[in-house]
Amino acid sequence: MSAAGIERGERRIPCGAAILALAVVAAACGRPAIVSDTTTIAPEARGYRALFKGESDGPDGRQRFRMAAVLASPDRLRLEFFGPVGGARLVVAASRGTVTAIVPPERAWDRGPAEAGGMERLIGVPLQPADLVALLTGRPMCREGEARQSVRTKPAATFGRTLSWYDVTCPPGDIRYDARCEERGGLLKSATVRTGISGAMILEVEYDDHVEGPGHRWPGRLVIRVAQRETTVTLRAVEGPFPGRVEDGLFAPRIPDRFERRPLLASLSAPGLLGPTADRE
Repeated sequence: MSAAGIERGERRIPCGAAILALAVVAAACGRPAIVSDTTTIAPEARGYRALFKGESDGPDGRQRFRMAAVLASPDRLRLEFFGPVGGARLVVAASRGTVTAIVPPERAWDRGPAEAGGMERLIGVPLQPADLVALLTGRPMCREGEARQSVRTKPAATFGRTLSWYDVTCPPGDIRYDARCEERGGLLKSATVRTGISGAMILEVEYDDHVEGPGHRWPGRLVIRVAQRETTVTLRAVEGPFPGRVEDGLFAPRIPDRFERRPLLASLSAPGLLGPTADRE
């Protein structure tokens, strides 16, 4: 079924489908998904789809949500956040330096530069789209081929033994990135992201439950500690991650009729990973 068909409400995908259709399986269970204008779709690109169950634990309490993700390297992403039932409560899509935010329950939308500050207000972490794609797919936050690896060792608690691992770093820039893997070129197990100037902690992330199969093994579980918000976000994949073709138009969605433009990039009170998409305990 085409994206346009979903938007017209011709047919809805059953809940619990094994493969995400346009990365919005959950959105199809209750109301049609917000989708791109198929008349302006650019050629498809290889990408990634997944549906996560999420939990945010911080000063405002513990909250649960779902997040559907479509990603394409290096900097295209679409994240849709859901509560326990119904359609998407927040859609964030970024492509070619521009981000679009849509809040369906409020019939509101906004669009602007995909900068770290705006992304923090929408998502909850101050990272540009390329860094968010790297974060979610368990890759170093630097351009391909620029990651540096070096072996590290330290004495173990057991006498006469040492522990060793590989540090993975990126060239210095707006952020300082350092990750750890167990063998050269192996899967990332954890990473820290700091500001480029002061070195203040932005976030720490741990990776686990990597998918099996050929090619890149994406993490199926992420634990993200957001320093400034004193909040820990846990994401666990319940469908995917799946590789596949993704339509470029998904990352620049058409705004539905009668939606009002509001300054969401500047004033969204609670970001997707931490706020309005979740149910508080």
